[in-house]
Amino acid sequence: MERTIATQDGLRLWTETFGSRRDPAVLLVMGGTAPGIVWPDALCRLIAADGYFVVRYDHRDTGRSGKSDGEYDLSTLAADAADVIVGLGLGSAHVVGQSVGGMVAQLLALDRPELVRSLVLLSSSPDANGDVRLPPRTGLPGPRPPMLERVARLTTSPPRGPEECMAAAVDGWRVLVGHAVPFDQAYWVDLVRRVMSRGHGPDTSWRHSAALDRTPPLTGRIAALDVPTLVVHGEQDPVLPLEHGEELHRVIRHARLWRIAGMGHIFPPHWSSTIRSLVVDHLRRT
Repeated sequence: MERTIATQDGLRLWTETFGSRRDPAVLLVMGGTAPGIVWPDALCRLIAADGYFVVRYDHRDTGRSGKSDGEYDLSTLAADAADVIVGLGLGSAHVVGQSVGGMVAQLLALDRPELVRSLVLLSSSPDANGDVRLPPRTGLPGPRPPMLERVARLTTSPPRGPEECMAAAVDGWRVLVGHAVPFDQAYWVDLVRRVMSRGHGPDTSWRHSAALDRTPPLTGRIAALDVPTLVVHGEQDPVLPLEHGEELHRVIRHARLWRIAGMGHIFPPHWSSTIRSLVVDHLRRT
């Protein structure tokens, strides 16, 4: 079921739900610059089949959601997530954040703790930059060579035209998935086509990277979190190396850490059942 929700500053956010509203809610918060459909359909349906009301949505400046006019930081995206929970009448939700979406989830739990029942932080961090050339301010390691090499390629030879843009986007997902697991070319080509077809007007998703650079490190603040938290991190993450997940585990009280051998920054679609098992086990524990 699809629906749009109004934000506090008047934008409309696209949302899609799976399962029964009578079940506990799970809000999926995708990473920066990416729309909600990057969460695999299979994962959404699997979690819903386990007795949860699953919600995914497009951040502002992505997909079918509205485009903003001014500058903002990640606290604005956290306020948007709160608007989704309140606008859908969920009361509160278990919040699952991927990458920058995990940082948004942390801010949501800090700013609106009454809305967050638990956290799952996938491939996330307390301190990261949109500009990969800038090292994290707290001394955590920056992106690894595969990601730096991709940025260098795009800087030296930016794609021109739809076909080159599509090829560059698929190459980007290949880097994020990593080389330790098979890459399902057909799946990612189809996803890129779907993402490109959802946009309207100029692409403003780059504003998420700028928002990340405007956001101070969260390390000091998240020590105050008192919400059940599961940290899941790939051992081959080329964007936020494993140390980022370990730092979340160290700082957040009572957090549990699950390392996944062979996983890069984002999990491939055929791992949906694995991620579902980790998420649902955590939700049932809480």
